[in-house]
Parts: sequence; structure tokens; C-alpha cells
Amino acid sequence: MADRATISILGFGAFGRLAAAHLAPHADLRVHDPFLPKEGDGPVALPAGAALSTLNEAAEADWIILATPVQAMERALRALAPRVRPGAVVADVGSVKIRPVAWMLELLPGHAQVLGTHPMFGPETARERGTIEGEPIALCPARVDDRTLERARLLLGERLGLRIIEMTPDEHDRQAALVQGVTHLIGRAAAEMGLPDLPTGTLAYRRLLQMKRNTERDSPDLFEAIQGLNPYADAVRRDFLDALLRTLSGLEDGA
Repeated sequence: MADRATISILGFGAFGRLAAAHLAPHADLRVHDPFLPKEGDGPVALPAGAALSTLNEAAEADWIILATPVQAMERALRALAPRVRPGAVVADVGSVKIRPVAWMLELLPGHAQVLGTHPMFGPETARERGTIEGEPIALCPARVDDRTLERARLLLGERLGLRIIEMTPDEHDRQAALVQGVTHLIGRAAAEMGLPDLPTGTLAYRRLLQMKRNTERDSPDLFEAIQGLNPYADAVRRDFLDALLRTLSGLEDGA
């Protein structure tokens, strides 16, 4: 990505804030979120070099990152579409890829470039590790030229230190149904059980508690997107439940 490119982040929730903190040193950063107070009206924790902007100002950027919940993305794209300038790159960071990429291709004008992304980490992981370096990010090129894709690789891979995995939206959702679908399901179930932190906890148990804590802190929208908007998640859940029932049946047979 060229030096001092302009990047807009639409949506300033937990991940939008994490993205802003890491992107601000590399670009002129604009943040738009209609649910935030206007600059000067109240405290908004923006990183140095970032500024709140209107939707029109955000749409003038070289790169526009959709950091809204997946459920709000279609509405955001309809508002953005008539404003995005020719050659601009629109990228999402949603936890599913088939639907967001299809929406971007359908709703954005042909002169806008489209790049699906999914950082496979969140604020909790960044806080625990103290860095995002080495974390994986899925890249799903949809309507981007070679120069744009290379600039994205430079920013994400070399400057931010992320591990880039290029794949199609379908490949992403198939893998995410396991990688996120199962882990979030187990984490939510552990939270429902109210699993406590115990002095006898083994390493495996402590990892389970960490999974529980991470999923507890996620928004309901994220869990809904992972489980409800990934077309492969239902089959994975059924496989998981069948495996659990077979495991329990084995215990009963041996009793």
C-alpha cells in the first residue's frame, strides 16, 4: 500500500478499534460510525492520526474497511455504493465470506475493487499475546487488480506481520465452520455450564476456560454470524452432536 494512503473504517466496535490502532501508523485514517458521538461532543478514543468522519468523507478514501457486524453489512453497502470513488478498494472483515463478498460484488459499482478478508483473531487474542504478529488472516480476492493485491499483501504481511492465507470465499466458509463454529460452540456451552477456575485445573482445562472467556466476551452478533450465516455451520454442528452422542453411547455400552 502506498505511503499515506487514506483508509476508512466503517464501524468502530471492538474489532474496528483494534484495526484502527494497528493501521493508524501506516495511513491517514478516517473512522465513521453513526453510533459514535461527533468529534468534540464526547470522549472517543481514537489512535493518533485518526479522525472521525462523515460517511461522505469516509467514502472518499483509497481503502474502505467494513468493520460492521455481518448482519448490518448489506445496509452499509447500500449507503456506501453511490459514494465510493472509482478505483477505491472496499474490504470487509466479516467472520463469514460467501455472503459479504456476494453483497459487495452485487451492490458496489463496477469501478470499485472488492476484497474479502477475515482476520482470524480478535481483541482478546491481541490483548493476551500483546501483539498480532503471526496471526492468520484469510484473503479472498474478488474484484481486485494485481497491483492492489500486492499492496494488500505488503501492508498485511510485511508491515503488520500477519500470516496471509489466500482462498476463495467458499473455501473460507468450509474451514471456518470447523475452526470457528466448533470452538465457539464449545466455548458457549462451557459458559452455559458456568465452568469455574479451579486450582487443580490442567493445561487442557485452562485452555477450555480461555475458550469460554473469549467467547463470553464476543458480541451476540458474532456468534449468530458464525453459526447462522455460514452455510456449512449447520452440518458441522450436526456432526459434532453425533460424535458427542456416539461418545456417550460408548460410555453406556461399557457401563
